[in-house]
Amino acid sequence: MISEPRSADTPSTAVPCIRDDGFEIYRGVFTAEEIALLRTEADRICREAGSACVRNPRSRSAMFAALSELPKLMALLPSGLSTVRSILFDKTEAANWPVAWHQDLTIAVAEEVPCESYGPWSVKDGIPHVQPPVSLLNSMVTARIHLDPTGADNGALIVAPRSHLSGKLDCNSVTSLTDEGFVICECQPGDVLIMSPLILHSSRRSTRPDHRRILHFEYAPPDALDSRLSWHEPSAKAATSFPRSP
Repeated sequence: MISEPRSADTPSTAVPCIRDDGFEIYRGVFTAEEIALLRTEADRICREAGSACVRNPRSRSAMFAALSELPKLMALLPSGLSTVRSILFDKTEAANWPVAWHQDLTIAVAEEVPCESYGPWSVKDGIPHVQPPVSLLNSMVTARIHLDPTGADNGALIVAPRSHLSGKLDCNSVTSLTDEGFVICECQPGDVLIMSPLILHSSRRSTRPDHRRILHFEYAPPDALDSRLSWHEPSAKAATSFPRSP
């Protein structure tokens, strides 16, 4: 029996914690003026790329490179992390897809080098990806910055709390953990969702399709990766002030 979904803000529930629950939501981190700038920049990048899903937007935008290591965003994360990957998503009426339950098990690296405990390998948009040891994934954190209202009817992320504590999951474990209950992470523009890559998550097709622009930044400790490998999109150590124009 699947439990009734609840909002992350359901009264009488404890505030989620990334260590215990695998996710946290911070409300109103970015102002309306900042969100307006980020929307304009996101639209430019999607238009130039000709896609609603753009990998490595930090390499296409000085604004996003600075944003990924902005002090007020980094303050929400465990200390000692650096940016290692970025993705821009925009679900619209023309690009409205559901995402099945999954964990984020792969990382993007500069080149394929055989290493113990790393594999299998794959290539996405010409970029080598690999599944690293679970210990590395446990050290990583993802930040999702919401640029649009993202409710249950507009593709909000759905998570299975505490599922990150079970490591890499097989199909039977996924079914068992999602049957125990899940949370719909409804967010407003300026909200930031922090999550473990190992938390089970999904999203439904939007029933009220509109823009659902999200900036997805992944962070890891500088020494987390095997020394024979390097990140495809390493930290740029960008400016610490938020740019006021694209």
